[in-house]
Amino acid sequence: MPNPRVFFNFEADGQPLGRVVFELFRDEVPKTVENFRALATGEKGLSQVSQLPLYYKGSIIHRSIANFMIQGGDFTKRNGTGGESIYGHPFEDESFNRDVDAEGLLVMANRGPNTNSSQYFITVRQCEHLNGKHVVFGEPIYPNQYAISSFYLLLRDEHVPAQPPCRVVSGLDIVKQISEMPVDEKSRPLKPVVIASCGELELRKVPPKHRDPSESYVLIARLSFLFSYFQSVIDPDPLLVRMIAPTYFFLAPESRSASPAGSGSDHEREERRKSRHRSRSASPEGTRSKHKKHKSKRKDKDRKRDKELKDRDADDKEPRKETEEEYDARLEREENERIAARRRAELEDKKRALERERERTYESTGVRYKGRGQMKYRGPDSR
Repeated sequence: MPNPRVFFNFEADGQPLGRVVFELFRDEVPKTVENFRALATGEKGLSQVSQLPLYYKGSIIHRSIANFMIQGGDFTKRNGTGGESIYGHPFEDESFNRDVDAEGLLVMANRGPNTNSSQYFITVRQCEHLNGKHVVFGEPIYPNQYAISSFYLLLRDEHVPAQPPCRVVSGLDIVKQISEMPVDEKSRPLKPVVIASCGELELRKVPPKHRDPSESYVLIARLSFLFSYFQSVIDPDPLLVRMIAPTYFFLAPESRSASPAGSGSDHEREERRKSRHRSRSASPEGTRSKHKKHKSKRKDKDRKRDKELKDRDADDKEPRKETEEEYDARLEREENERIAARRRAELEDKKRALERERERTYESTGVRYKGRGQMKYRGPDSR
């Protein structure tokens, strides 16, 4: 089962920065990964302790240190002193098998041994002084990660792994951009960096379109039909027909030599075939019956081809599962639609409030304000 992937869409001062996608090491630290994944999806609902949503959406990056890391996850107090796990209490450190020895590692923040809650940090360089103190449970994936590592191993004449450590998605450049933003004396970004939306990605494979028969088989079928048709009209060399017509490669010699007059030499069979052809060509009745036979064969082939096309169209009309890129685009589109709907609702509320205020003013004073003109009397001399 593949490791889960979680995404964060960051905003700075209301402007979108981009998406960071994390691959979580569920096979190594399952409890830590489940805590982070559930907080990213918000599936646990309200907390029984703080009565707040167990959800990273809307939380901030409360600490950013250039060339070191960015830290977030405090959705309860939003200042770095809060945070809560889905288990209702701090949980233990699962494993220190992974060192904090690279950029782009997703690590649990804590206040000491076995005090993990919801706060995390993402490294932008090696932090080996944190080895054995913090649990590494994921990493953002960035383009060309596997290609660069494989090229480095080839230069050192070392073995390149058959499968990449993770698939290429996106993210580390956004983390570095956040870490380089201006901060105050407490390392808090001057522009609030907010997780606008977050969730879990589902990897769905698009089934390949079933093409049966394939293009090569279609070509062979067409050639077979042409040669079988012209063989009854012309008298080609039997050896040439056997070399070119694809049907001859799949028919046994017994099936080609079968005739109602019995078996004999190749020369006798060829003579009998020629005589039948001449007799049919000489009589108009034989010609008409021959054309009727070929016409019926063509109709059968046309009906069969139409049925195959209908079956193929039915297969194409089956609902296609969306890809990862389509899933991301759909989430972003739905989020933008929700934002637009919320803004429209706010404008409608303001409009209704203004109308109510005008009605109250009219009822109390009898004056109805219209337009933008000044409600002040000016005599002829003041003009």
